[in-house]
Amino acid sequence: MSAAIRLVITPYLNTRAFVHHGAPAGCALLALPPREAGPALLAGRAQAGIVPVGALVELGRQVELLGDYGIACAGPSLSVLFFSRVPFDALDGHSRIALSPDSRSSVRLLYLLLAARGIEVPGVAADGGPVDGELVIGDAALRRAPRLAVYPHVTDLAERWHRLQGLPMVFARWVIRRDATPALRERLLAWLAAYARAEATHLERAAATDAARAGLTPDAARVYLRGIRTVLDASDLRGQQRYLDELARHDWPDFVHATRHRPLPVPRSGAGTNAHPA
Repeated sequence: MSAAIRLVITPYLNTRAFVHHGAPAGCALLALPPREAGPALLAGRAQAGIVPVGALVELGRQVELLGDYGIACAGPSLSVLFFSRVPFDALDGHSRIALSPDSRSSVRLLYLLLAARGIEVPGVAADGGPVDGELVIGDAALRRAPRLAVYPHVTDLAERWHRLQGLPMVFARWVIRRDATPALRERLLAWLAAYARAEATHLERAAATDAARAGLTPDAARVYLRGIRTVLDASDLRGQQRYLDELARHDWPDFVHATRHRPLPVPRSGAGTNAHPA
């Protein structure tokens, strides 16, 4: 029997509905942090999957988009959060930040939002160094209490992008390797279309059965999942292009590996109390 064709998804609640949808025949879902999705495709460890929009340029002609499917938010994401000692608008060129090691699009989004305030290259904290703010994504962001004493301010980066640009933030897109067979491409497009038709059912199952893994109640998980758009419309695509255009205006190195700051421990509060960051 030939090995299953691997499709990359995230290890977070935001793609658990695809697990409940089930992989196409002959395929298997591979959960990887967003930062590892592109390298997995380039190395041939996966044939298709969800990759950060921030990595599309470097993936170049090795992949192509699978329809208008992805991960987008037209407003708060609730899971791409910047926790800081001072309000976001009080950060300056002397502020030091810690970055999520799992992110591509979110790190670049943070840099764009800081650049809009005139902070072109913020200081990135070395291992164990003091920081003024920390970027946290995915289920870790959902679990983080919104009012930690050391980080009293929480900024939802997708919400701030929407206020700044008037457009949704597209974090990821479904892509396929260009050397994949046309038959596989058509099979995956049909699978994604079938998911879209049954998405409400799959989201409900994810909220009911997987909320606890992200520290949420089922009701809080429903609110979170309903805020994610997986079938992108014209406004989403404009938002994606604006994001890529803004990135092209800057020449930033990749600072993700410059920090391995250990996040502060999360208080053991009741599940679901941190579903709505301030």
